[in-house]
Amino acid sequence: MRKWIGVGVISAAAIISNGLWVHAQNPRVLPSPRVAPAPGQDEPMVISGNDFGFRVDTWSADGTPVGKIVVRRDGKWVEVRIPVAPRRVTAR
Repeated sequence: MRKWIGVGVISAAAIISNGLWVHAQNPRVLPSPRVAPAPGQDEPMVISGNDFGFRVDTWSADGTPVGKIVVRRDGKWVEVRIPVAPRRVTAR
């Protein structure tokens, strides 16, 4: 009986130590700090393709951009209004 208790304790210690070792091998990656657009800035930063983009208004604490979807119309970026209710695509 003592033999099995000893085997269990050694096995548990091995599993815990292996888990701690594996956890230590994964480096913690912190998001890089980003600069929010300055107040009064004429043209906010737009992450875009040719005519479709995302205007970054600010950055959240975890580094995620917060902003609005925009399209280019007559050379200027215009905010998109998305309808709240979905529309039926198929015909009856």
